[in-house]
Amino acid sequence: MDDPRSPTYASYLRLPDLLRLQPGGESHDELLFVVIHQAHELWFTVVLRELDRARERLAAHDLRATTAALERMTAVWKSLVASWDVLDTLTPMGYLGFRDRLGTGSGFQSVQFREIEISSGGGVGDHLHDPWLGGEERDRLARRSREPSLRELFLRTLTAAGRTVDDVVRHAVADVGLADLAEALVAYDGAVAQWRYRHALAVERQIGTKIGTGGSSGSAYLQATTSDRFFPELIAARSRL
Repeated sequence: MDDPRSPTYASYLRLPDLLRLQPGGESHDELLFVVIHQAHELWFTVVLRELDRARERLAAHDLRATTAALERMTAVWKSLVASWDVLDTLTPMGYLGFRDRLGTGSGFQSVQFREIEISSGGGVGDHLHDPWLGGEERDRLARRSREPSLRELFLRTLTAAGRTVDDVVRHAVADVGLADLAEALVAYDGAVAQWRYRHALAVERQIGTKIGTGGSSGSAYLQATTSDRFFPELIAARSRL
């Protein structure tokens, strides 16, 4: 403890650097808004790390490790769902007190979230052509769009095992790991869907149906994404039970 070279809590977490990233006291409510969204981006780094591990281990047919990574990702999304409750303490007038400082910035522009969508199984769409992307950001999205997504790897795994999606949903498989993996995928998908829904409600609570920052359609756009799923085959198979 007396060794000056020994890390402290603050130095290990690089707290001086981290805490300098928050806004000052111009608007009382701006700090809450910024911290909520900064925390999201920090958690997105964890999701991406686990998502890459899940894809790597699934490609190696390590179903146990893949399922463990999915369970961690699901837990992260559940914590992010709960974080919208904190943002809901922000009143519409409190938000208007700093909204102009966002300029054209919007959560729609979260590159990490787009990476999560692509690598999970969502389509890249036209996001590679979004004008606000920097060169390095566009390269990241393009690279992930070329790599097999978690959805693709899952379907390949089923094909290699000679099984169908219906087989794993019915648990009619000799390898119980496949059935457990399928349930973990559905849980992960559901947690992201819950997050999308709560995000839409949070935006609606602040600005109603107005156009969002960055020119997005605000809550209308977010509401439209709540039906998006990374693994639609697993949902469709339930209709055939």
